[in-house]
Amino acid sequence: METLNIALNSTQNGLLNRPLPDIANLLNDLFAPATDNYHKLTYELQREFKWGGSPDISQISFDRIKYDSTTGKGSFRILLDISFTFGCEDVTTDKPDQTSEWTFAINSAEKIITLYSSPFAESRSTADEF
Repeated sequence: METLNIALNSTQNGLLNRPLPDIANLLNDLFAPATDNYHKLTYELQREFKWGGSPDISQISFDRIKYDSTTGKGSFRILLDISFTFGCEDVTTDKPDQTSEWTFAINSAEKIITLYSSPFAESRSTADEF
C-alpha cells in the first residue's frame, strides 16, 4: 500500500474549517484534472489495475465519502473509467465504473492530508525491474 502526502493550500484548508467540512469539494479541488496531484493519483490507480493490461484512466470521481472531524480520518471510493491496451495484440478494452477504496488522515496543524491507497494495490517489487 502506498501513501500520498499532500500539502493543503488556503482554499482547501478553508473547506475543512467549516462547521461541516466539505470533503467532496476538497477532493475535487485536490485532484483537479491536469494537476500534479491528479497525475499522482492516476499513477497509483494504474498500479492497482495494472494486471488488466496497460491501463489508461479517462475519468475519476469520488463517492462514499466519510470523514470524522474529531479524529481527522476518513475514507472514500474512487469511481473510474479505465481502458487497457494490449500492445502485442493491438487490442483496447474499456472498463467503465471500476472502483478503488482509499482512506485518509488530515493533520490540521501541519495542513497536510495523507492518503492511503487501496489495500488491493500491489507495492513495487524489485522483481519488476527484470
